[in-house]
Amino acid sequence: MAVTLRDIARKLDISHVTVSLVLNDRRDVTISEETRERVLDMAKKMGYRPNHAARALAMGRTQMIALWMPSPAKLYYGKVFDTLYAMTRARGYETVFCLADYGDESRKPYDWPVDGIIAVDTYELVGKSELPRGIPVVTLGSHADPRTDSVTVDIYGGGKLATQHLLDAGCKRIAHVSTEFPLGERRGRSAAYRSVLRSSGQKPELIRCPPGGPAKVREAVKDYVSAHGLPDGIFCYSDDFAFATMRALADMGYRPGIDSKVIGFDNVPETDYSVPSLSSISQPLDEMCKVGMHFLFNRIREPKLARQVSTIGMKLVTRESTFEAVAV
Repeated sequence: MAVTLRDIARKLDISHVTVSLVLNDRRDVTISEETRERVLDMAKKMGYRPNHAARALAMGRTQMIALWMPSPAKLYYGKVFDTLYAMTRARGYETVFCLADYGDESRKPYDWPVDGIIAVDTYELVGKSELPRGIPVVTLGSHADPRTDSVTVDIYGGGKLATQHLLDAGCKRIAHVSTEFPLGERRGRSAAYRSVLRSSGQKPELIRCPPGGPAKVREAVKDYVSAHGLPDGIFCYSDDFAFATMRALADMGYRPGIDSKVIGFDNVPETDYSVPSLSSISQPLDEMCKVGMHFLFNRIREPKLARQVSTIGMKLVTRESTFEAVAV
Protein backbone atom coordinates (compact mmCIF):
# COMPACT_ATOMS: atom_id res chain seq x y z
CA MET A 1 0.00 0.00 0.00
CA ALA A 2 1.30 3.46 -0.91
CA VAL A 3 2.64 5.61 1.94
CA THR A 4 0.52 8.73 2.51
CA LEU A 5 1.18 12.10 4.09
CA ARG A 6 -0.92 11.07 7.08
CA ASP A 7 1.25 7.95 7.57
CA ILE A 8 4.35 10.13 7.82
CA ALA A 9 2.56 12.60 10.11
CA ARG A 10 1.50 9.82 12.52
CA LYS A 11 5.07 8.50 12.71
CA LEU A 12 6.37 11.95 13.61
CA ASP A 13 3.35 12.99 15.69
CA ILE A 14 2.87 16.19 13.72
CA SER A 15 0.14 17.63 11.50
CA HIS A 16 -0.29 16.14 8.02
CA VAL A 17 -0.56 19.75 6.81
CA THR A 18 3.00 20.37 8.01
CA VAL A 19 4.17 17.24 6.19
CA SER A 20 2.47 18.46 3.02
CA LEU A 21 4.06 21.89 3.25
CA VAL A 22 7.53 20.40 3.70
CA LEU A 23 7.23 17.85 0.88
CA ASN A 24 5.92 20.55 -1.45
CA ASP A 25 8.90 22.76 -0.52
CA ARG A 26 6.71 25.60 0.67
CA ARG A 27 8.97 28.34 2.02
CA ASP A 28 6.27 30.95 2.45
CA VAL A 29 5.32 29.45 5.81
CA THR A 30 7.45 29.22 8.94
CA ILE A 31 8.65 25.67 9.58
CA SER A 32 11.91 25.00 11.39
CA GLU A 33 14.78 23.41 9.45
CA GLU A 34 14.86 20.64 12.06
CA THR A 35 11.24 19.74 11.31
CA ARG A 36 11.87 19.88 7.57
CA GLU A 37 14.80 17.50 7.91
CA ARG A 38 12.77 15.10 10.08
CA VAL A 39 9.94 15.01 7.55
CA LEU A 40 12.23 14.48 4.57
CA ASP A 41 14.19 11.78 6.39
CA MET A 42 11.03 9.92 7.44
CA ALA A 43 9.54 10.18 3.95
CA LYS A 44 12.69 8.60 2.54
CA LYS A 45 12.76 5.83 5.16
CA MET A 46 9.10 4.97 4.57
CA GLY A 47 9.48 4.95 0.80
CA TYR A 48 7.07 7.82 0.15
CA ARG A 49 6.43 8.45 -3.55
CA PRO A 50 4.61 11.68 -4.46
CA ASN A 51 1.52 11.54 -6.65
CA HIS A 52 2.55 14.11 -9.23
CA ALA A 53 -0.84 14.25 -10.94
CA ALA A 54 -2.63 14.96 -7.66
CA ARG A 55 -0.01 17.47 -6.60
CA ALA A 56 -0.28 19.31 -9.91
CA LEU A 57 -4.05 19.58 -9.54
CA ALA A 58 -3.82 20.75 -5.94
CA MET A 59 -1.04 23.30 -6.52
CA GLY A 60 -1.88 24.46 -10.01
CA ARG A 61 1.59 23.37 -11.18
CA THR A 62 2.86 20.63 -13.46
CA GLN A 63 5.90 19.66 -11.31
CA MET A 64 7.95 19.72 -14.52
CA ILE A 65 11.12 21.72 -15.25
CA ALA A 66 12.45 22.09 -18.81
CA LEU A 67 16.18 21.88 -19.55
CA TRP A 68 16.93 23.79 -22.77
CA MET A 69 20.52 23.12 -23.77
CA PRO A 70 22.95 21.65 -26.33
CA SER A 71 23.31 17.89 -26.72
CA PRO A 72 24.36 15.93 -23.59
CA ALA A 73 26.41 13.77 -25.96
CA LYS A 74 29.13 16.42 -25.58
CA LEU A 75 31.23 15.76 -22.48
CA TYR A 76 30.62 19.09 -20.75
CA TYR A 77 26.90 19.23 -21.47
CA GLY A 78 26.47 15.63 -20.39
CA LYS A 79 27.79 16.60 -16.96
CA VAL A 80 25.59 19.72 -16.88
CA PHE A 81 22.54 17.63 -17.75
CA ASP A 82 23.29 15.02 -15.06
CA THR A 83 23.80 17.73 -12.44
CA LEU A 84 20.62 19.67 -13.24
CA TYR A 85 18.59 16.49 -13.58
CA ALA A 86 19.67 15.30 -10.11
CA MET A 87 18.90 18.72 -8.58
CA THR A 88 15.46 18.79 -10.20
CA ARG A 89 14.58 15.31 -8.96
CA ALA A 90 15.83 16.16 -5.46
CA ARG A 91 13.18 18.89 -5.31
CA GLY A 92 10.42 16.49 -6.32
CA TYR A 93 10.18 17.69 -9.92
CA GLU A 94 10.49 15.83 -13.20
CA THR A 95 12.52 16.95 -16.22
CA VAL A 96 11.65 17.77 -19.83
CA PHE A 97 14.63 17.98 -22.18
CA CYS A 98 14.59 20.34 -25.17
CA LEU A 99 17.59 20.30 -27.51
CA ALA A 100 19.02 23.72 -28.38
CA ASP A 101 19.16 23.12 -32.11
CA TYR A 102 20.31 26.14 -34.12
CA GLY A 103 19.39 24.27 -37.30
CA ASP A 104 15.79 23.83 -36.19
CA GLU A 105 14.57 26.65 -33.98
CA SER A 106 10.91 25.57 -34.08
CA ARG A 107 11.09 23.46 -30.90
CA LYS A 108 10.77 25.46 -27.72
CA PRO A 109 10.74 24.23 -24.10
CA TYR A 110 7.53 26.12 -23.37
CA ASP A 111 5.70 23.97 -25.93
CA TRP A 112 5.26 21.66 -22.93
CA PRO A 113 3.34 22.56 -19.75
CA VAL A 114 6.28 23.31 -17.42
CA ASP A 115 6.71 25.34 -14.24
CA GLY A 116 10.09 26.75 -15.19
CA ILE A 117 12.95 26.63 -17.70
CA ILE A 118 16.72 26.36 -17.23
CA ALA A 119 18.40 27.53 -20.45
CA VAL A 120 22.08 26.58 -20.76
CA ASP A 121 24.25 28.33 -23.39
CA THR A 122 21.20 29.10 -25.52
CA TYR A 123 21.36 32.88 -25.38
CA GLU A 124 20.81 33.33 -29.12
CA LEU A 125 17.71 31.13 -29.08
CA VAL A 126 16.43 32.77 -25.90
CA GLY A 127 17.03 36.20 -27.41
CA LYS A 128 14.92 35.36 -30.46
CA SER A 129 12.08 33.92 -28.41
CA GLU A 130 8.90 35.53 -27.17
CA LEU A 131 9.25 34.20 -23.66
CA PRO A 132 5.86 33.19 -22.22
CA ARG A 133 4.48 35.13 -19.29
CA GLY A 134 4.14 33.18 -16.08
CA ILE A 135 6.91 30.66 -16.82
CA PRO A 136 10.19 31.59 -15.08
CA VAL A 137 13.37 31.30 -17.16
CA VAL A 138 16.92 31.22 -15.80
CA THR A 139 19.81 31.45 -18.25
CA LEU A 140 23.15 29.79 -17.47
CA GLY A 141 26.40 30.26 -19.39
CA SER A 142 28.51 32.91 -21.03
CA HIS A 143 25.72 35.39 -21.82
CA ALA A 144 22.64 36.64 -19.99
CA ASP A 145 19.29 37.72 -21.36
CA PRO A 146 18.16 40.94 -19.65
CA ARG A 147 14.61 39.59 -19.41
CA THR A 148 15.58 36.62 -17.25
CA ASP A 149 17.34 35.69 -14.04
CA SER A 150 20.86 34.62 -14.95
CA VAL A 151 24.05 32.93 -13.82
CA THR A 152 26.89 34.11 -16.06
CA VAL A 153 30.23 32.32 -16.33
CA ASP A 154 33.23 34.46 -17.25
CA ILE A 155 34.15 32.62 -20.46
CA TYR A 156 36.19 35.56 -21.73
CA GLY A 157 38.26 35.52 -18.54
CA GLY A 158 38.77 31.78 -18.95
CA GLY A 159 40.02 32.27 -22.49
CA LYS A 160 42.53 34.84 -21.25
CA LEU A 161 43.75 32.42 -18.56
CA ALA A 162 44.31 29.66 -21.13
CA THR A 163 46.18 31.84 -23.62
CA GLN A 164 48.30 33.56 -20.97
CA HIS A 165 49.24 30.18 -19.51
CA LEU A 166 50.71 29.09 -22.86
CA LEU A 167 52.58 32.39 -23.13
CA ASP A 168 53.95 31.97 -19.61
CA ALA A 169 55.03 28.44 -20.54
CA GLY A 170 57.25 29.95 -23.22
CA CYS A 171 55.18 29.26 -26.33
CA LYS A 172 56.21 31.48 -29.24
CA ARG A 173 53.50 30.42 -31.69
CA ILE A 174 50.05 29.68 -30.30
CA ALA A 175 47.16 28.39 -32.42
CA HIS A 176 43.49 28.27 -31.43
CA VAL A 177 41.40 25.25 -32.44
CA SER A 178 37.85 26.52 -32.61
CA THR A 179 34.42 25.97 -34.08
CA GLU A 180 33.77 27.19 -37.60
CA PHE A 181 31.50 29.96 -36.29
CA PRO A 182 32.19 30.39 -32.55
CA LEU A 183 29.25 31.75 -30.56
CA GLY A 184 29.83 34.87 -28.52
CA GLU A 185 32.69 35.92 -30.78
CA ARG A 186 33.00 39.35 -29.15
CA ARG A 187 33.20 38.15 -25.56
CA GLY A 188 33.99 34.44 -25.88
CA ARG A 189 37.15 32.39 -25.54
CA SER A 190 38.17 32.98 -29.18
CA ALA A 191 37.97 36.76 -28.69
CA ALA A 192 40.02 36.48 -25.49
CA TYR A 193 42.66 34.44 -27.31
CA ARG A 194 43.06 37.07 -30.03
CA SER A 195 43.17 39.92 -27.51
CA VAL A 196 45.91 38.35 -25.38
CA LEU A 197 48.04 37.38 -28.38
CA ARG A 198 47.83 40.81 -29.96
CA SER A 199 48.85 42.40 -26.67
CA SER A 200 51.89 40.11 -26.57
CA GLY A 201 52.88 40.87 -30.15
CA GLN A 202 52.08 37.40 -31.49
CA LYS A 203 49.95 36.74 -34.56
CA PRO A 204 46.75 34.74 -33.95
CA GLU A 205 46.43 31.45 -35.83
CA LEU A 206 42.88 30.10 -36.01
CA ILE A 207 42.18 26.48 -36.91
CA ARG A 208 38.46 26.43 -37.81
CA CYS A 209 36.74 23.06 -37.46
CA PRO A 210 33.51 22.30 -39.37
CA PRO A 211 30.60 20.53 -37.62
CA GLY A 212 30.96 16.78 -37.33
CA GLY A 213 32.50 16.01 -33.96
CA PRO A 214 36.02 14.83 -33.05
CA ALA A 215 36.72 13.31 -36.48
CA LYS A 216 36.37 16.71 -38.13
CA VAL A 217 38.59 18.35 -35.49
CA ARG A 218 41.24 15.68 -35.94
CA GLU A 219 41.16 16.16 -39.71
CA ALA A 220 41.26 19.97 -39.52
CA VAL A 221 44.25 19.99 -37.16
CA LYS A 222 46.22 17.55 -39.33
CA ASP A 223 45.48 19.59 -42.45
CA TYR A 224 46.59 22.82 -40.74
CA VAL A 225 49.82 21.39 -39.32
CA SER A 226 50.68 19.79 -42.67
CA ALA A 227 50.21 23.15 -44.39
CA HIS A 228 51.69 25.52 -41.79
CA GLY A 229 53.92 23.48 -39.51
CA LEU A 230 53.40 22.69 -35.83
CA PRO A 231 52.62 25.55 -33.38
CA ASP A 232 54.38 25.08 -30.05
CA GLY A 233 51.17 25.90 -28.17
CA ILE A 234 47.53 25.06 -28.92
CA PHE A 235 44.47 26.41 -27.10
CA CYS A 236 41.39 24.31 -27.84
CA TYR A 237 37.78 25.52 -27.74
CA SER A 238 36.75 22.61 -25.50
CA ASP A 239 38.18 19.47 -23.95
CA ASP A 240 36.50 17.42 -26.70
CA PHE A 241 38.47 19.49 -29.22
CA ALA A 242 41.67 19.06 -27.20
CA PHE A 243 41.39 15.27 -27.08
CA ALA A 244 40.91 15.19 -30.85
CA THR A 245 43.80 17.61 -31.31
CA MET A 246 46.20 15.48 -29.24
CA ARG A 247 45.12 12.44 -31.26
CA ALA A 248 45.85 14.32 -34.49
CA LEU A 249 49.33 15.28 -33.28
CA ALA A 250 50.05 11.69 -32.26
CA ASP A 251 48.87 10.49 -35.69
CA MET A 252 51.54 12.73 -37.23
CA GLY A 253 54.31 11.46 -34.96
CA TYR A 254 54.32 14.44 -32.57
CA ARG A 255 54.29 14.21 -28.77
CA PRO A 256 51.49 16.32 -27.24
CA GLY A 257 52.80 18.18 -24.21
CA ILE A 258 56.39 17.93 -25.44
CA ASP A 259 56.47 19.02 -29.07
CA SER A 260 53.43 21.22 -28.56
CA LYS A 261 51.70 22.27 -25.37
CA VAL A 262 47.92 21.73 -25.46
CA ILE A 263 45.22 23.20 -23.21
CA GLY A 264 41.48 22.54 -23.30
CA PHE A 265 38.41 24.24 -21.85
CA ASP A 266 35.72 22.95 -19.43
CA ASN A 267 37.85 20.57 -17.28
CA VAL A 268 35.64 17.51 -17.72
CA PRO A 269 36.57 14.47 -15.56
CA GLU A 270 38.18 12.72 -18.54
CA THR A 271 41.02 15.27 -18.56
CA ASP A 272 42.75 13.31 -15.79
CA TYR A 273 42.77 10.10 -17.85
CA SER A 274 44.08 11.16 -21.27
CA VAL A 275 47.72 10.58 -22.20
CA PRO A 276 49.12 13.06 -21.47
CA SER A 277 46.64 14.33 -18.91
CA LEU A 278 45.04 17.52 -20.21
CA SER A 279 45.47 21.01 -18.82
CA SER A 280 42.16 22.85 -18.95
CA ILE A 281 40.10 25.82 -17.81
CA SER A 282 37.67 24.68 -15.15
CA GLN A 283 34.09 25.85 -15.53
CA PRO A 284 32.33 26.17 -12.12
CA LEU A 285 29.69 23.70 -13.24
CA ASP A 286 28.34 22.59 -9.86
CA GLU A 287 28.14 26.13 -8.51
CA MET A 288 26.53 27.42 -11.71
CA CYS A 289 23.85 24.73 -11.61
CA LYS A 290 23.23 25.14 -7.89
CA VAL A 291 22.79 28.91 -8.10
CA GLY A 292 20.67 28.64 -11.24
CA MET A 293 18.33 26.11 -9.66
CA HIS A 294 18.09 28.27 -6.53
CA PHE A 295 17.14 31.27 -8.66
CA LEU A 296 14.49 29.27 -10.54
CA PHE A 297 12.70 28.02 -7.44
CA ASN A 298 12.90 31.44 -5.85
CA ARG A 299 11.11 32.79 -8.92
CA ILE A 300 8.53 30.00 -8.90
CA ARG A 301 7.67 30.77 -5.28
CA GLU A 302 7.85 34.55 -5.61
CA PRO A 303 7.18 35.71 -9.19
CA LYS A 304 7.60 39.39 -8.31
CA LEU A 305 11.16 39.16 -7.00
CA ALA A 306 13.72 41.62 -8.33
CA ARG A 307 15.89 40.20 -11.11
CA GLN A 308 18.46 37.70 -9.77
CA VAL A 309 21.96 37.88 -11.29
CA SER A 310 25.25 36.15 -10.47
CA THR A 311 28.65 36.03 -12.21
CA ILE A 312 31.11 33.21 -11.54
CA GLY A 313 34.82 33.11 -12.43
CA MET A 314 36.88 30.26 -13.90
CA LYS A 315 40.11 28.56 -12.82
CA LEU A 316 43.19 27.22 -14.57
CA VAL A 317 44.04 23.56 -13.91
CA THR A 318 47.43 22.52 -15.27
CA ARG A 319 48.44 18.95 -16.05
CA GLU A 320 50.97 17.04 -18.16
CA SER A 321 49.91 18.51 -21.51
CA THR A 322 51.55 21.79 -20.46
CA PHE A 323 54.25 20.17 -18.27
CA GLU A 324 52.57 20.81 -14.96
CA ALA A 325 50.68 18.69 -12.46
CA VAL A 326 49.13 21.11 -9.98
CA ALA A 327 45.88 23.07 -9.78
CA VAL A 328 46.09 26.85 -9.56
